[in-house]
Amino acid sequence: MPPSGDFRTKRASSERTKINMSELFWIKVENILNLAVTHGAFWFYLFVFLSNVLENFFPPYPGDTVTFVGGYLAGTDHLTFPLVFLSACLGCLSGAMLLYLLGKNKGRKVFLKNGSGIFDRAHLEKVERWFKKYGEKVLVLSRFLAGVRSVIALTAGVGNVSLKKMTIYTSISVVLWNSTILFSAFKIQRHWREILQMLQIYNKAVLTIVVVLALVWLAKVFLGKLLRKA
Repeated sequence: MPPSGDFRTKRASSERTKINMSELFWIKVENILNLAVTHGAFWFYLFVFLSNVLENFFPPYPGDTVTFVGGYLAGTDHLTFPLVFLSACLGCLSGAMLLYLLGKNKGRKVFLKNGSGIFDRAHLEKVERWFKKYGEKVLVLSRFLAGVRSVIALTAGVGNVSLKKMTIYTSISVVLWNSTILFSAFKIQRHWREILQMLQIYNKAVLTIVVVLALVWLAKVFLGKLLRKA
């Protein structure tokens, strides 16, 4: 029996909703572009900068997506590529360094004041040894790890990584990551939707893996603690 009229209407409505949701972000982008055209591109560069700072503190915020849009608009001559690149890099680096300083000035005190659980001096020493062994590699890869990049910056401060090392290796990571995003958006104009979708899937996949690994690690720590008490 052919589908009823009500069914076809609901299906069409559902498809329109999906299309509207997929286009919603780009409608907002057009509004931002209008703001840049009306009031000057400075406001969009500022938006890129603040978005990348904000993403460090609220990882679900799509800072990488905003950077991608900036690269796309630079490819259409609405913005200049060097200024989009500079805005994104400064935003990423500023957010990471703020988290680093927070971990160094406040996070270490949490471990030093507590004498039990996972926030104790023994675990702090483990963090320090881990960063001494793997610090450079982890910091260079940090921007490529969505979600965990913020944890790495914070933990680097807790692990007492030097300011010089943190700045140099995080800067390398920031430059490499933003170059990848902006080059893709700038050069592959016709396939921007596919590239953006791949970027979003990549970030979600990395975030999911990180969450799962974190849960496994926490379960292992607390299980070991319970077994020692038994």
